[in-house]
Amino acid sequence: MPEQESMRTFLITMTTAPRLMAPEDSLIDALRGCRSRERLLELRDSLLQNPGNPPLFDWICQLLAARRISRGLAARLLNQLHSAVLER
Repeated sequence: MPEQESMRTFLITMTTAPRLMAPEDSLIDALRGCRSRERLLELRDSLLQNPGNPPLFDWICQLLAARRISRGLAARLLNQLHSAVLER
């Protein structure tokens, strides 16, 4: 599946690959590849493994404020994260 490949590429880039691509660019690619809430939550959980990473919610908000991602993408992602929190 394309979203699995996107997440795999992101995780490899963040952990092992030389810095050819900025981590933020890799994150944006991974976020664009998340087509389901389950994939987004998997990405969130993998990011939480590194204590230096900000929470995914904050990261998405920062990317939106910096105009690195579209309002539509941010709205979809934030809605999915919010609904996951409400279902706990």
